[in-house]
Amino acid sequence: MSYDFRLFRPKAGEDPLVTARQDSGDFPDSPPDKQKEAQKRQVAEALIAHNPNLEVFQFGYDEIAELEKISPSEARLKYRHLELNGPEDGNGIQITLFDDEASVTVPYWHEGEKASDTFSEIWGYLEIIHREAGYLVYDPQLDRLLDTPADYDAALARYTGVVRKLRKATSSTDTKKKPWWKFW
Repeated sequence: MSYDFRLFRPKAGEDPLVTARQDSGDFPDSPPDKQKEAQKRQVAEALIAHNPNLEVFQFGYDEIAELEKISPSEARLKYRHLELNGPEDGNGIQITLFDDEASVTVPYWHEGEKASDTFSEIWGYLEIIHREAGYLVYDPQLDRLLDTPADYDAALARYTGVVRKLRKATSSTDTKKKPWWKFW
């Protein structure tokens, strides 16, 4: 379970909120576009320059191919997104850069000052991705497009509210009666 942000390019003639709410679809099966590949690398470089602790995850294409019963070249084509993660003992933020959108996620682990610090870090990433790719930022938990400076408090409040409910649910004797996803 994670708090998710979706970053996307608006479509001409379509309300950006409508675009934001649409499922992004499956993994690509078309050949890579050089401009999109360059943009993903540019965004990744800007994020790493901002936080040198971020690393691009290296996919095991041979293992993926074997598991999915596809060729390694098909695995490389399908899983060409870039996934950036911090250190193993970090805050769990994950950034994924796709051909036409990005996502930033964080697990529901943090409370108090740690939550605030984590969201400050996320806000920096959202601003970089917006600047570098021109993407808008959608928060599905709030169901709205974000004005990244102004909506920080609302997103953090939603996140910490869910963390509180999860903590309460896992420490409550009622957890056996009610599935965890029904606590918010």
